[in-house]
Amino acid sequence: MQLFSQMTSRHISSGLLVAAVLSSLISPLQAQQPTHLDTNLKQTQLSQTQLGQTQLGQAQLSQVQLSQVQLSQAESGQQPHCANWPLVIAHRGDSGHGPEHTASAYWRAMEQGADFIEIDLVLSKDGVLISRHENELSASTNVAELEQFASRKTSKMIDGVKVTGWFSEDFTLAELRLLKARESKPEVRPANTKLNDQEGLLTLSEILQLVQRFEMQSGRAVGVYIETKHPSFFQQQFASQTTSTQFISEKLLQQLAAWQQLNQQAVYIQSFEISNLRWLRAEGLTKYHVKAKLIQLIGDISADNIKNDIAFAVPGDMQQAEQLAISQYNMPLQQLPAGWQQTGFVLHYGQLVTPQGLQFVASYADGIGPWKDQWFAGGQAVVGKEQLTKQGLLLHPYTFRAERNFVPAAYHSLQQELAMVFTLGVDGLFTDFPAQVLTFRQQVCQRQ
Repeated sequence: MQLFSQMTSRHISSGLLVAAVLSSLISPLQAQQPTHLDTNLKQTQLSQTQLGQTQLGQAQLSQVQLSQVQLSQAESGQQPHCANWPLVIAHRGDSGHGPEHTASAYWRAMEQGADFIEIDLVLSKDGVLISRHENELSASTNVAELEQFASRKTSKMIDGVKVTGWFSEDFTLAELRLLKARESKPEVRPANTKLNDQEGLLTLSEILQLVQRFEMQSGRAVGVYIETKHPSFFQQQFASQTTSTQFISEKLLQQLAAWQQLNQQAVYIQSFEISNLRWLRAEGLTKYHVKAKLIQLIGDISADNIKNDIAFAVPGDMQQAEQLAISQYNMPLQQLPAGWQQTGFVLHYGQLVTPQGLQFVASYADGIGPWKDQWFAGGQAVVGKEQLTKQGLLLHPYTFRAERNFVPAAYHSLQQELAMVFTLGVDGLFTDFPAQVLTFRQQVCQRQ
């Protein structure tokens, strides 16, 4: 509890620090573009202080919940423990307490002690990497209310699903600078809507500078955990502008290569697609001299929704043809497990977690990131941690949230769910509430 109190104390005053940091983040790229980072600093400072006070109360609640977990398990003859010291990955920053992918959300997460901040990336019309969970912007910004962009509303097919709205690739960076971030889950987190429209969107360059500045001021390095969203979709969108077969991945590696010349923070690159990760392993990381671990994200493994929910059941790069020729996606047939080589075979996530599938994943990735609701259904892992370790694979499940509707019915709180997960063993986990997970880890885990 003492540790969290210290983190919370720093967090309450972090508004001043964020204001100072934001005012200094002007890169050569930004110098040529309209900048949003020097606006609304007073509002950011105020909201940081309010959030710090809120989280102090939540920290006390977390301690009560931890005691309840310990009491419940003591009655059953069990005590929560950790098989190892799991990394805490702040999912889109401290996104449980305000709009995601903003400077304040990232800064809060780093202040709280997160080991990594997660950065989702999409592309602007002029090819700049922007931090948004989806390229459809209306769910997390105020774009729908800006009259000058009303005509940009359209429909597109993304990973097999028709999506209607406003898309990042239809806006230049200068135009995206006019948008403001909003809470993406207002029905679940209505209090966070008070922080709507206070911060602009960030480029990858700006976030990397934020991470660098945090280390300079705190003495603690925080890693970056990056996902390029919809690589195959963006490849099609920019096909006429590039000869690269991995456009968004190369954009990422170009920036990471320059950044790693001066910075040593750990880097993970994750994806729900397969071919981009295989390219990164076979060619990309070496070509650009980038050091990074690769994580294969895993969607719906039930195989029940291949037709009904294809976007979450079949990797986007596996949806590019009715009769799949896997060799087109940097996957020579002879490298695939037996039974995966016939014409018309559709590779879905359920196959990636079979013994053959995991062996295949281990040939190009350092770990997997499964959907926790399926992976730990019934209080047991689909594949045991020991088996994954033998395959050389890390386990980083997603996404742990504190709200009741995100916690499985068998558990009364996020802390009870974490007790089960930590006992079964994970190498890291994604969470919208890093402070709560950090508190629980400090109480029940021993650093190895």
